[in-house]
Amino acid sequence: MRKLIGLAVATMMTVSACGEGGLVLTEDADAPVLQIRSEGGLVPIERIDTWGPSYTLLTDGRLIHEGPVTMIYPGPLLPNTQVATVTGEEMDRILGLIEEIGLPGMVSERDDSASGDIADATTEVLTYWDADGEHTYSVYALGMHSDPTPATAAAAELVETLSAATFSGESEPYAGDRVRVIAGVSQLVPEPGFEDIRPWPLPGEDPGEWARVASGRSCQVFGPGTFEIFTDATQVTQWLHPNPMMDAPTYTLVVRQLHPGEPDCPV
Repeated sequence: MRKLIGLAVATMMTVSACGEGGLVLTEDADAPVLQIRSEGGLVPIERIDTWGPSYTLLTDGRLIHEGPVTMIYPGPLLPNTQVATVTGEEMDRILGLIEEIGLPGMVSERDDSASGDIADATTEVLTYWDADGEHTYSVYALGMHSDPTPATAAAAELVETLSAATFSGESEPYAGDRVRVIAGVSQLVPEPGFEDIRPWPLPGEDPGEWARVASGRSCQVFGPGTFEIFTDATQVTQWLHPNPMMDAPTYTLVVRQLHPGEPDCPV
């Protein structure tokens, strides 16, 4: 893994020094270069709280992505976030596609050309970071365009390239430094035999005092040690109010490690 990271860094240094492609990346190995996330579509608003980026590429070649989902009931509470490392050749192709899209020259552009033909699709948001800040290109129904623009065709190829990179080498569990917890009043009715109600897992933390997000639920960010608290919890686990003297409803939680470049809480 470390050899591959070194190769990716060496390749990027070459790209920057020689001017090939014209992209100059930061020397901070942990800085995000590219992030792709989905938004919108026909999904309940509370499900949006569970979404994380599809891919986040860091300067040193690490590629954070979601791993396979276990098809069991109830599923684990924690998402299977993995990190792979792209090869030098893959990094060159990714940087080339970023340029083909034109991301370095964009501030915030959008392609909604498929909206008249396709309903209820998601929008893929591509974000690129450089010394000038953040650049985004959003595409509704990416990959479904009958006659895509060159930028949108390159965006679709970029997503395919990142997907292929997650299979071309080994992945391991991602260990981030921020854990987002979103709490909401439980509406769950678990299948008989799967009821799971537990004491509040975060001592001294009252979710009623956390930041509010668009879904109406509450959000707070904690350090990395918080993640291990929830390793054996499932998607039907419910949590009692932290004040045992209150006659309050149970909570459900959404817990995941944040990628670099993500805000602490969704707005």
